Amino acid sequence: MPKNFKKVSIVIPTFNRANLLTKTIESALAQTYPCEIIVCDHGSSDETPVIMNKYKDKLIYIRREKDLGMHFCWLEGVLNASSEFVHIHYDDDYMEPTFIEKTIEYMNDDIGMVFSDAKLLNLKTGKFFHKCLEISQKFGPTGIYDNDKLEFEIFNHSYMLSPAVCLYRKKDIIDALYQGDLPLDFGGTYKGVGPDHFMTLICLLRYKKFACIDEELVVFGAHDNSITIDAQHNKQKLTKLENAYNAIRRFYNFFKLYKNNPSIIEQFIPAPQTPQTKIYKYVLLLGIPFIKVRISENMKKIYLFGIPVIILKTKRK
Repeated sequence: MPKNFKKVSIVIPTFNRANLLTKTIESALAQTYPCEIIVCDHGSSDETPVIMNKYKDKLIYIRREKDLGMHFCWLEGVLNASSEFVHIHYDDDYMEPTFIEKTIEYMNDDIGMVFSDAKLLNLKTGKFFHKCLEISQKFGPTGIYDNDKLEFEIFNHSYMLSPAVCLYRKKDIIDALYQGDLPLDFGGTYKGVGPDHFMTLICLLRYKKFACIDEELVVFGAHDNSITIDAQHNKQKLTKLENAYNAIRRFYNFFKLYKNNPSIIEQFIPAPQTPQTKIYKYVLLLGIPFIKVRISENMKKIYLFGIPVIILKTKRK
């Protein structure tokens, strides 16, 4: 291997798509650039384990009997990658043989991500829809561009990039997939939606440029069981999906502001409330509290035999 050789891992998360998985795996094995291939299967109940037995000497197969959710499946696959650069490829899509070779060529310290154009294949009709990402119209010819061009398309035209067309660094994928228990709510969640988009947005925060390739190096499989196609048929699901993508964009905008002004966090997270001092006064009748008065910082309550009968709010000075 040459000195500047960059290791790449292809991670294929899968769940009950044995009928589609073989073509995806074969497209990974056919890459003209040597890659580590990892298939991560959480809880498939179909013929997936049987199919994977045919590939046991050609790739890494991670199998869990229990389905622990889409994002953890992605995360476990990426965590097991031994390479600095990772491509996540879904089990209903496939790659042209030169996808990794052409994307890794552009990866350097200033570039956060590289993506190619793609075509959509209707798995029912066999019909192709070309140039889904309109790279030549949006950005220009194959090359390197400043991040603001991609950011403009994302926020002004709701431009979306599937990880299936992107090459990222492993560390950026991990950070995008798991944000921890943040005390922030940006207003939307939906299955499989958010971390996939944040993989791109986090690169806009961390690097100066991106690269794109004006060639259809990926084929998206369109079918009724895919998340986006399924949402198109249900208005409520579609609204939730759009809200989730808008939420992750607000999340990005927050961190962009935070990067330049860390003190802005105080405007989003309320300060912890200090316990109020409470004072009790009693009027006893035969040793029993006949009247009880509770005075706190901004309220006075008067109880008669334990029942609140008067509540007075007091203004803070």
